[in-house]
Amino acid sequence: MTNHREKDQYSPKVMVLFGLVISVIMGICALNLYYFREVEKSLIKQTYRDLKQENDKALTYLQTMVQTKFEWLEVFASYCDPPDGSGKETWWKEVGQFEKEGSRFGVADEHGTMYFGDHETEDVSARDYYRRALKGEKSVSAVLKRDFNGQDGIVLAVPITRDGQVKGVACMEYATEELGNYLNNTELSMYGANLIFTKRGDLLVACHGSENYNTIYDMLKAMEFRDEQSVKRMEAAVQNGLSGYATYYSNGNKRLLYYQYAGIEDWMVASLVETEGYESTLHRIRGLSASFITGSTIMLVCAVLLIICILYLRKMEAKRAQKDYLTGVYTRETARKLVEQGLKGGGKKRFYACMFLDIDDFKKVNDTFGHHRGDLVLVEVGQILSACTRQEDVIVRFGGDEFCIWLYGAKNRKQPEAIAERILSAFHISGKVHASIGITLVGEGEMEYDAILKRADKALYQAKRKGKNQFAVQL
Repeated sequence: MTNHREKDQYSPKVMVLFGLVISVIMGICALNLYYFREVEKSLIKQTYRDLKQENDKALTYLQTMVQTKFEWLEVFASYCDPPDGSGKETWWKEVGQFEKEGSRFGVADEHGTMYFGDHETEDVSARDYYRRALKGEKSVSAVLKRDFNGQDGIVLAVPITRDGQVKGVACMEYATEELGNYLNNTELSMYGANLIFTKRGDLLVACHGSENYNTIYDMLKAMEFRDEQSVKRMEAAVQNGLSGYATYYSNGNKRLLYYQYAGIEDWMVASLVETEGYESTLHRIRGLSASFITGSTIMLVCAVLLIICILYLRKMEAKRAQKDYLTGVYTRETARKLVEQGLKGGGKKRFYACMFLDIDDFKKVNDTFGHHRGDLVLVEVGQILSACTRQEDVIVRFGGDEFCIWLYGAKNRKQPEAIAERILSAFHISGKVHASIGITLVGEGEMEYDAILKRADKALYQAKRKGKNQFAVQL
């Protein structure tokens, strides 16, 4: 049933507003989630690109160094005297100049005796790199364990050729630690490392934490692999000379490894990096996204509350404009709009009776007790009429001491009379004033507001003529 006195004209708007706000908040969350995932993908791709770029750089360093050393050895081999064990060869002084902490130079004769700058000798006749050099090949040795001043080392060797025959071998020996320092003097060094291993997994240049393992595969087997990654998969790719990535976890920290063929012997150059920086960036982005969502939600909620407050104040203002300032019942203008709209309804959804009420001898009250007392009487009249009718009925202050009541609902002739008696009884109990009431019924399909009101007014005058303090009915 319609409540004409408390009808909330803004509740649908508020619900729509709440729906829009919730949609906006969900949209912001969805956009931030999409943004975060896209940033995560971009960071992962960038990390992969940076790691490959670092590995390419390390590979270029390695190839350039080896090529440079080979070129130097070839130049030296082109003019040096073949070693004869006399110690009078012209190259002894040059050999001494290249003796360093991490490398040394040597010349081997046809019988496999290697002469070093400090006049030490060593039998290398059984070494693979020496035998290959005697066949006229440039060669690089496998890792020589503890062969270089107690350190692991590798040897670069080129043949010394005279008249088409190999007369000896010029060699440059490097400590693998020195090679590792050379490769890891890059921007990656603070976040990861570069290393070199053979297809079998032997580590030529190791990284921190791999010293206790015989091969790189042994090291990786001690790690945790996820997402279909595995050591076997990487080993199969290495055996085929393929490049690729491997992702594993060490003590819960994510690590990324990239490897590719070095183009030297069966060496593979690998670069690995801990993704702490990447994860730290993601954590910061996640925090910023959460802060943005929280801040946006708070601002939206504040905006909604402000809008609701404005709507509420507007509604209160509208209600005040609809009601008589003194008695709190509807004004004539507002009542006309409500009643004319209600008269268009059908069946039980329309007004069925109109009551016109006038306070008897109200002028005497004003003249005797003053207008303030008269205003108090009018306020009490409004309260009595509200108490004796239903919320869906429309009570109107028509002007001065005249009031009008429009009864809403099913047509029933006896009910308006019962309400009129209840009103007159309430006035009698108050003991201050009395009233006369005119009643008319609204015909089915009748919509003329003024015509109905005119009949009620005639009924009122009938009640007045009959002696006041009573009601009359005008059909």
